[in-house]
Amino acid sequence: MSNAMYNKMWHQTQEALNSLLDKESQNIMESQSNQVFIFQMLATFYIKYVQIFRNLENVYDQIVHPQKRILIRKILDGVMGRVLELKNEMVELELMEFHYFDDILQDLKLAPQQLDIPIPKYFLKEKLEVIKGREKILAQILANTGLDIPEKKYTVKGIPLEEAVKLIQIAERARQGRLRAMFMKQIFLQEYRAKQTKILGEKVVDMGAAVLQIQKVWRGFHQRMKTEKQREEEMIFLGM
Repeated sequence: MSNAMYNKMWHQTQEALNSLLDKESQNIMESQSNQVFIFQMLATFYIKYVQIFRNLENVYDQIVHPQKRILIRKILDGVMGRVLELKNEMVELELMEFHYFDDILQDLKLAPQQLDIPIPKYFLKEKLEVIKGREKILAQILANTGLDIPEKKYTVKGIPLEEAVKLIQIAERARQGRLRAMFMKQIFLQEYRAKQTKILGEKVVDMGAAVLQIQKVWRGFHQRMKTEKQREEEMIFLGM
């Protein structure tokens, strides 16, 4: 995405954060004693802060403006701290570390995957030297204790150019064969669907013709019976 897109995301995240802070201040003023209501409120704030954190992390990773990066980093650290505070409050409220957010996610139209908290990329970038140092120390300890696993070196056997060309040709022909088979399968399925549609259409036409024929026969029979009844009534009326 372009820099303008991340700037837009940054402004949208700012607005969402300001709105969330206003809602938090309002709910703090309104003290509640209902435990279920309090948990719903904390869980909603937690989910929204996680979404803000994910957006801020992406923005901080992509924006190159130094002043903006300093500001975003401070806000990002604050949001991470607030996420931890809300998590701690929910744990103290329910006395458990696992919480069910199904109904809240459904109300917010979010997927469970959107609750995943990724490791910020700058953690790894800034701590890269520290991580490498730890790996060296660990490797040295394993080497001193004799627990290190020697790396297996695999030898690559060279092949003649003609054999390599043949292998490439075989792989390419196999790929083309798979594509051709897939193409023929699609054609077969299209023809099969067209045939089935035609058969069903003919059945529908035949059924319609049968209905019309039955209607004609029934109407003729009904009219003959009606005419015969009228004739009998007329003969009775005439005294014949």
